[in-house]
Amino acid sequence: MKKRLSLGIVVIMSLALALGGVMGCGAKAPAAGTTPAATDTAKKGPAIKISSKTFTEAALLGTLSLQYLKGLGYPVENKMGLGELAVIRPALTSGQIDLYWEYTGTGVINLMKHDPVFEAQESFKLIKEWDAKNNIVWLDYAPLDDTYGIVVRGDVAEKYKLKTISDYVALVKKGESLKFVGFPEWEGRADGLPSFEKVYDFKMPKGDFVNVAMGLNYDTLKANKGDLAIAFTTEPRIVTDKLVMLVDDKKAFPVYNAAPVVRKEIVDAYPTLADDLKKLSSVLDTRTITELNMQADIEKKSVEEVSTTFLKSKGLLK
Repeated sequence: MKKRLSLGIVVIMSLALALGGVMGCGAKAPAAGTTPAATDTAKKGPAIKISSKTFTEAALLGTLSLQYLKGLGYPVENKMGLGELAVIRPALTSGQIDLYWEYTGTGVINLMKHDPVFEAQESFKLIKEWDAKNNIVWLDYAPLDDTYGIVVRGDVAEKYKLKTISDYVALVKKGESLKFVGFPEWEGRADGLPSFEKVYDFKMPKGDFVNVAMGLNYDTLKANKGDLAIAFTTEPRIVTDKLVMLVDDKKAFPVYNAAPVVRKEIVDAYPTLADDLKKLSSVLDTRTITELNMQADIEKKSVEEVSTTFLKSKGLLK
């Protein structure tokens, strides 16, 4: 799963990948190398080595930060597409990189080994305080929450007047059979199906659960072989396939707000960095990042183009 990979995966790759990232998810990667700041606004201090995970959303968050900080005069280095959690986290703590975007839920669950948290500020406070001992600073998180969600085909939502997950559960309890598309990992995860059933006090009928490989959930719905599916809330196909995202009215899914994580040495070197990055994170909500993901993944625009256009539209880049 894109941001929920455990620390135990491919740790041996961290040193090799730290020397040069590769991008994934079909997005076009920013070229690696040093990106000097404009001389008229240049800030004095160490170069900020900015990196990202490999999937499109992470590449966008990293590139937005790179372009934005460069425009403000910070000396930056492009280390985009380094790898997933098992690779990029050791790179951060060892000083191979200085900044990347991480998800609060990933920090709480995968790094802290804490139970899932369902409230944004609580999740952020937990990981921020825990990581301080590692000399890692979590700057203010963005409103965007890339967590799980339940999506429904438009015709099914209209037929049954589905707006919330509770609406769906009520149908199940009445004996209505609706095909629910999931994937093996989610079926067994503590923050997956077991939590979903517990919070909403129901049991998914075995005959209703359609298990597919992760990523095929949208195709399964499109082929009318399923009625509902587990999804990620910032997935662009929710928009392009005209799916309805049900409101998680009882909060079954943990929060995964994205936030810049930075080495304390860099934060200390640049007292204005936290406030500057807050101006960027504050304009990145769930709908916005979904639109940016769609431009990169569906419309096949480069990550750099999507980032530049967005920053200029918000007055964050000249």
